[in-house]
Amino acid sequence: MISQALLAAMFATAPAASEKLVPEVGDFRIQTIRKAHGEESWPFVEREGMLLCAPVTGDKLVYFVAENEDGEQEPPVLLDVNPMMMAVINLGRTKVFRAFTSIDELMNRLYPYITMGKRLCDQPAGTIVPESSL
Repeated sequence: MISQALLAAMFATAPAASEKLVPEVGDFRIQTIRKAHGEESWPFVEREGMLLCAPVTGDKLVYFVAENEDGEQEPPVLLDVNPMMMAVINLGRTKVFRAFTSIDELMNRLYPYITMGKRLCDQPAGTIVPESSL
């Protein structure tokens, strides 16, 4: 028999009904980003793309979707402050980020975009934010 304390703990940590495990298209918030002229810390190989954010089980998941030179979108790449999480989720996606000499260098380039993406998640679902608004 499950104790009341254990049951209460399980209920408290369970995702709310409004939180999803897999976001749908309408759950995302989107912002176009581009490499500024002369920008040295741009982390991505492609010069432009979109930041996407969707809340998933209480966390704000941030993705980058690159737009290649032909104007086609590449598959999304998770951006996270945890480099191990990024490595596991983005397994095999090695040509998304500009060359770097250390994980610290890559993460320092990514932190502003992760922060911007998490702020994007504060907007209503389905929002398309104009470039450089956040």
